[in-house]
Amino acid sequence: MIKKLAGKNTKIGMVKRTVKICLAGASGKMGQEIINVANQTDGVEILQFLQQNLKLRKLSIGEPSVLIDFTVPEFFEKALNYAIQNKLAFISGTTGLTAKQKNALKAASKKIPVLWSSNMSLGICVLKKMLRAFEFLKQNDFYIEETHHSQKKDSPSGTALTLKDVLEESIQKKVKETFALRGGGVFGQHRIIALGQEEVITLQHDALNRTVFARGAVFGAQWISTQPKGFYTMDDVLTLNTTSAKIPVLKKTPRKSKLRRSL
Repeated sequence: MIKKLAGKNTKIGMVKRTVKICLAGASGKMGQEIINVANQTDGVEILQFLQQNLKLRKLSIGEPSVLIDFTVPEFFEKALNYAIQNKLAFISGTTGLTAKQKNALKAASKKIPVLWSSNMSLGICVLKKMLRAFEFLKQNDFYIEETHHSQKKDSPSGTALTLKDVLEESIQKKVKETFALRGGGVFGQHRIIALGQEEVITLQHDALNRTVFARGAVFGAQWISTQPKGFYTMDDVLTLNTTSAKIPVLKKTPRKSKLRRSL
């Protein structure tokens, strides 16, 4: 199912110029959330859906400048190649990628702007910055736990692997394998535990809905549309924009647009 884009809604402003988007994965749960957030974000318009057969479903006239990809590893490379061929900035939140696919991202960044992140939440960006403070507690024992809904395929999550990399870089030692739990409808919970002889520190991030990821993706699309070719992550978006741009904050939960069944 693909949701029909809503009409002229009241939108929350961030930039004056309109960023025109081609969306891959529109029928998925994240795709649906991106449509909802885009409908309520000023300066954003989704023009096209890129379908699995690489055919376009055009929603409006015009040419996109950014391709947002929230699909699966099996389709990811097709979406990336489409972006390269059409000279579109590429932003992806697809996880479970192989080393070869990650290298393809780096290679593509020599031709177009590429933004990939295992988690588009701005809160996760802040959490990674907090992990770097553990360099002062290298002697502690560290553990990472993550919980997601039962339908999530990759385990441990891409976010947990990213957090593990950041933590290991900070403490200059290996961390034990992540404990991953799958069940229920949990959108995403990540916990880092630092156990010392006399104290325990726990950092935890809970995603309360998918909107937090969609909002980060739309914000990232607005940001990368003005960047030169290169490889970026959400850390770059947060670091380079905190003084010059306002992160769009939805005043209420995005209104669900009417469903439209589509092949």
